[in-house]
Amino acid sequence: MKYQFIDADKISDMLFKDSEYVAEFCEAGVTSFDEFIENYRIHLLDRNMTDLRKAGHKIKPGAQMMGADEVVDEYEHAKSLLDDNADNEELEKSVDKMSSICSTIQKELTHLANSQN
Repeated sequence: MKYQFIDADKISDMLFKDSEYVAEFCEAGVTSFDEFIENYRIHLLDRNMTDLRKAGHKIKPGAQMMGADEVVDEYEHAKSLLDDNADNEELEKSVDKMSSICSTIQKELTHLANSQN
């Protein structure tokens, strides 16, 4: 599988190439991205910058560790949208884009976890 967002080698190296650790990290990541996208959607559409930042700060380190910079980029873009008082359509586009990114990351993490067995 060609990974679009995550860097499988970076994850493996970070976890000392231990397949059990890699699988656990990936499984935890899938759960974290489930929680994140739900919170992202709610807080962005509610224009709640405080809670959007909390959601972002929770996912950002993990995303960076796995090389998924697109998550951080779109999160930063969402904060700019709120700062600029963007219309609801722009916020919905960001939610759709982040949902797509996170869904792909979850598939990639699941694939990486399964390849460790």
